[in-house]
Amino acid sequence: MSTLLTLQNLNLHYPHKEIFKDVTFTLNQGDKIGVLGLNGHGKSSLFKVIAGLVTPDTTVPPFIYDKSKDFTFFYVPQELTNLSDWTIENYFFEFHPEMGALKRRLDVINEQLGSGEGNFDKLINEQSHIYEELTKLGEDKIHAQFISYLKFFGVENLERSMDSLSGGEQRKVALSLGLSAPQELILWDEPTNHLDLETIQDFEDELQGSRKTFMIISHDRSLLNNVVDRIIHIQRGKLRSFSGTYEAYLEFLIEDQKRREKELDKLTNSQRRETAWIRRGVQARRTKSKKRIEDYGSLNKTIQDLKSQAHKSVNLNLQSSGRKTKILLSAEDLTLKFGERTLFNGLNFAIAKGDKIALMGRNGVGKSSLLKILLGELEQTSGKVNRAVGLDVGYFSQKREALDDNETPWKMIGEGIDYVISNTGDKRHVASYLENFLFSSDEIKRPIHTFSGGEKNRLQLAQFMKHARDIWIFDEPTNDLDLETIGILEEELRNYEGALIIVGHDRSFINNVTDKCWVLHDGNLEFFEAGFAQAELFLEAIHLEEELKKKTPAASQTLTTPVADASSKMSNKEKNRYQELPKEIEKIEKKIESIKSELSGIDYSQMDKEKTLKMEKLQKDLEREEGKLEVLFDEWALLENKL
Repeated sequence: MSTLLTLQNLNLHYPHKEIFKDVTFTLNQGDKIGVLGLNGHGKSSLFKVIAGLVTPDTTVPPFIYDKSKDFTFFYVPQELTNLSDWTIENYFFEFHPEMGALKRRLDVINEQLGSGEGNFDKLINEQSHIYEELTKLGEDKIHAQFISYLKFFGVENLERSMDSLSGGEQRKVALSLGLSAPQELILWDEPTNHLDLETIQDFEDELQGSRKTFMIISHDRSLLNNVVDRIIHIQRGKLRSFSGTYEAYLEFLIEDQKRREKELDKLTNSQRRETAWIRRGVQARRTKSKKRIEDYGSLNKTIQDLKSQAHKSVNLNLQSSGRKTKILLSAEDLTLKFGERTLFNGLNFAIAKGDKIALMGRNGVGKSSLLKILLGELEQTSGKVNRAVGLDVGYFSQKREALDDNETPWKMIGEGIDYVISNTGDKRHVASYLENFLFSSDEIKRPIHTFSGGEKNRLQLAQFMKHARDIWIFDEPTNDLDLETIGILEEELRNYEGALIIVGHDRSFINNVTDKCWVLHDGNLEFFEAGFAQAELFLEAIHLEEELKKKTPAASQTLTTPVADASSKMSNKEKNRYQELPKEIEKIEKKIESIKSELSGIDYSQMDKEKTLKMEKLQKDLEREEGKLEVLFDEWALLENKL
């Protein structure tokens, strides 16, 4: 395994913050790295140092950037820029400027040749030279792959302007750029934000099959666990490297935490003894050993360092209002139309206290519109929404509309006073309250525009969660949040007694927090009382159905192709096998249908150990029979090809 890149003596400071201190980092060919760390602690900065977009501090010894001779990289940022300047198809050249410059010059030459302007021979020679340069750069192949990935992710009408796209469509363009890039290293910065589950799964499949070296910053734990084989964790200016999956790293952290706690106990006992000695020696100062006092100071620092390395907790203190009403909100025959388009029609549902609902569906099906109706911000076309008297609904938006960039956290949270008073009457000092959200005392008086996206998200959590609500609605709550904060948010939401509605694409988060799943599809709501695990099968079926629709015309055309006399190309043995295969396939399909019928008959809302074991056995049987069916279809397809 060859080394692509080594960083040595990396130091980086911003005003009021140390990002890296004496860091060394080595990247090897074939590495698939997940980059972890609290927001604002250096994940994106590490990418920008590698990409040459950020210059490290000048130090002694100096920073060393040592790379292999042919090392190249491609950086896919969180947010795409210069959107108004490009169509979807041509946005490719924003990330490949050398090719873009040649293409623009080629357009000028072709226009001059068409109009008869300029020196014909000179223009022809230059045109030929540009074509050669573009061929050397691989422009035709790379651009074709970019277009292919756009179509793969369902991005249509490539003449549209980039600034007309939704957040999800922009991310699909970014995925297409990264997956088509020819460079040796791909740097992915939060690639799955704003994406639906099907697109995330398709992206995951592409990464699993990729031979490229890549580094990925992501809050999607399922993605990390499935695609990376090395973890880089940034903590307090240092990099910790771990070889293994994300799940294995979590197990390592648990064991490491236990070791630290034992070490902390030992050091605390030593500190207690040393503190007693120091105090006893106050009246006999001359007899103190200078070395002993220095050791005591060192011991204190060691303990503080260990404490800072222990897992911090964000105290979200999510309050429910204590309302006794069972049904908080209900809808009857709810319909919403925009012109000729019907988003949903005749929806009937109820939200009760304690319901924890995942609202899912592909981008553009009407999830946000439905939430706006529930919030009273949008009027339905017909139907009725019934709300409990005095119903209080809180809304956490992924767009952070509630933040004023020119304010400080202190002013925003305190609202002019030094204390936070929640609806339950709890009184906390602003600094203490914000510390529970991982904001240090030297950060809370900085303007909000100096914070990273994840820090702003955490700050909005702090702002909203000091109030009690009957229903909390979360729209993409994990976007830009670091994994530590996501884990703590999960725990708080699990313990929350009010009702929750969560719109998001973080599979692990949804699975861990919600117990019901509503899927908005084809204008209707599908209800899954067993949660996301049950709904996942339905979502997969929708995806397969859409894939099938795309392939149907080609399949129909194949069926109409004449096949007369084609069987003569087969041997007698193959002819016999070709006749037998449909019977075997039908037999396996009946088995699969029977297993699926048994699975659908399980009452997922009342699972126990026996039912769980039965479900697991049936799922294994299903996988085995589906594997057999795939082999038979492959064999049948080979024989069919001879026709």
